[in-house]
Amino acid sequence: MRYSTRLCISVTLLSWVGVVRSQNCQLQVPADPLTAKGLATPYMLTGCNQLDFANQGAFVEAAILDPATGNIHIYNPLVINAGMVPTGNNQNNNQNAQRDAATGFFIPPIVPTLPNNAVVGIWFGSNAAMLTLTGNTGGCVNGLGNSVFGQFAHCNGQAWFNAAKTAVNNGLTKLPAPGTGSGGQGCPTTHDFRIVDQDQSDNVVTTYLLIGNNTLAQNTPANTKANPSAKELSNASDNALLNVFIYPSLGCAPYQNPCTTCPTGNGPALATDELLANFFPPAGGSALVPLNDPMVLVNGQQSLDKVNLYREGTGQPQADNNNASAMTYCQQIVQGGIFVNGNQGLFTNAGSPAAGMANNLFTFLAMRFSASFGPAPGLGCTALLNVMNPVTLTTDGNGVVTAATINTQILQGIMGNNVTATQSVSNVASTAASSGSAGATNAASPSATSSVPSAAPSSASGNTTNSVTATSSSTSTATGAIGSTTSVPTSSAIPPCGTGSATGTVTDTTIGCSTQAGTPSASPSKPHGGRHGEWKNWNNGGSKRSLDGKNRIASFH
Repeated sequence: MRYSTRLCISVTLLSWVGVVRSQNCQLQVPADPLTAKGLATPYMLTGCNQLDFANQGAFVEAAILDPATGNIHIYNPLVINAGMVPTGNNQNNNQNAQRDAATGFFIPPIVPTLPNNAVVGIWFGSNAAMLTLTGNTGGCVNGLGNSVFGQFAHCNGQAWFNAAKTAVNNGLTKLPAPGTGSGGQGCPTTHDFRIVDQDQSDNVVTTYLLIGNNTLAQNTPANTKANPSAKELSNASDNALLNVFIYPSLGCAPYQNPCTTCPTGNGPALATDELLANFFPPAGGSALVPLNDPMVLVNGQQSLDKVNLYREGTGQPQADNNNASAMTYCQQIVQGGIFVNGNQGLFTNAGSPAAGMANNLFTFLAMRFSASFGPAPGLGCTALLNVMNPVTLTTDGNGVVTAATINTQILQGIMGNNVTATQSVSNVASTAASSGSAGATNAASPSATSSVPSAAPSSASGNTTNSVTATSSSTSTATGAIGSTTSVPTSSAIPPCGTGSATGTVTDTTIGCSTQAGTPSASPSKPHGGRHGEWKNWNNGGSKRSLDGKNRIASFH
């Protein structure tokens, strides 16, 4: 979805971001940000260039709750470079016109209409390595002290989620059940271990327009209609990956609300995705921000305080050393590898979010899982569990991943051979090549609405062909939430580092392992100076049709 100038696949970083800059972008929060006037006042970016969306763009997303009716409205405030001038207000003399053209322009934002006693929450995302809020930051959370989260922040997030949960519990806000997709498997949410990565629940779904290479605008229906050749630019987010790529492949539909700054008038959002996930826990246990998430580390060390500040902004329950356990998160995230492998046929037929990094959705998701599972700067599960990385990636001469093998025997062993919310695959190492035709088709769409939230169903999918031989036998027994205890199988079930057949190195993709139990092997530093653990960006060398059909330039974290 987003064009970038370089592609880098190194160690287990496999950065979503073709180029992740080391800039610490500073975003000035306007006065009274939770009011209609504040929402319609552009946020000003310094230290980075908002016109360079792919590498440095910042994004703002607001959710507006009417506590009397439970209605939710999404509004995306505009971000501009400091010094940009509104269209129509530029001076007529040549000197000023040349100055303004060099600085850039923006179309003045629309002013939202807020209901009485509206509860407003604001969330932030960035395609650069670091985003620091300045200005009117009262009620905003950027991290713990001087240790910022990185690409995420929120203002009034905890209060918004408290009010939204009350509205749901009182029957005012109606949440649609995630439903079931292809093969009867439950449609995942952002808290599903089947689709999370090393830093879940980060970044936003906001899109902006870039008109004529120097004018920024909200992506409203009116602006979209008036500027058909404008580029639609978006933030690298797990939500966009789920809503734009994974859901269509599975025959699922995203949860959307009215949005005056979305091109179709409706749209998903981080806040509403998280709200849905809170009320519909997946059968395999809820994925909640853990202690080893790179965004919540402080100088490379785990911090329970920082975990809780992050969780507050996403409506997740407070953490302790048990329910935020890095070990348990690693034991549970193996569901992701099994899920990707089990849906190889569907995902192979789907387009890649980053054609310059992987040639289809399957190889992209396999690459993403490998990076998350692997040694630091991922989650470091190879060291915690003392296992080889279960993914082998094959790349072509340009570094594009063209095939992936996922050793599900390792993953099933970690889960105690009890595969939850995914299918059991009879072959333990299936490979998808770029030329393979999967022949799988999407099945039923999810159910539309449900006034009473309940756990989403989970079942198997046998939609794989060619080199994958899959069975439809699975279990719907939940393995519990993050804090549940799961014993690590013996070394006979999981090949430890240095024994058995390694999953190896293919071309320039290095898959690491711990040198001894609990001690990760040394890995090269992150390319391009990006933040610790950042690896998600997906607009490398091609465009992708978005939900509204426009070409996007986007990077997904």
